[in-house]
Amino acid sequence: MAKDIIADEYVTGSDVVEKIERIGSLATLGNWAKEMERSGHKFQHDGRGRRIYSEEDMEILAKMNELLGDRHTLKQAVQATLGMNDNSSKDGEDTDEVTGSENTPAVIDESMKRFIASQSKDMADLKELLTKVLEQNQSYHEENVKLEQKIDELAEKNQKILDQPKQGWWKRHFG
Repeated sequence: MAKDIIADEYVTGSDVVEKIERIGSLATLGNWAKEMERSGHKFQHDGRGRRIYSEEDMEILAKMNELLGDRHTLKQAVQATLGMNDNSSKDGEDTDEVTGSENTPAVIDESMKRFIASQSKDMADLKELLTKVLEQNQSYHEENVKLEQKIDELAEKNQKILDQPKQGWWKRHFG
C-alpha cells in the first residue's frame, strides 16, 4: 500500500490537528476522515495502516473547517467539499466549467456542483413525496366527507324513530 508514497508529500494526523483549528484531537480528525470515506474519499495509509494526509486532503479539511465555522454540520461540510454523488459528470454536463472566480480551487468548484446537484435531487424527491402526501390527504378528506354524510343519514333515521309516538306494550306486540 505505502510503497509509492514519498514522505515529503504527506503529513500525519498529528500535523493536521496542529494546522486546522476545529479538529483539536486525533479522535475528531478520525471522525472527519470516516465521514469523508463514507462519501467516497480515499486516503493513503502508512506502513502501519494509519491515514496520512496529502496536500489535497489538507485543502479539503481546511474547507470543511471553514464550513463548520459557518454553522454547517459535519455531513453538510463533507457533502459541500466532496459531494455525495457525482451526477454532473454522469448527466453529461460540462464539469470543466468554472463556477466561481479563477482564484477558487477546482476542488471546491466541482464539489459545490456535486453538492448543488445532490441538493436538487433531494428537493425533487421531497417534492414528489409532498405530492403523494397531498394526494393521500385529498383521498382521506373525500372519505371523511362520505362518512359524515352517512353519520348524518343515521342520525336522521334515529331522530325519526325517536319522534314516532310511543305505543303501548300490547300494541307493539299484538298490533
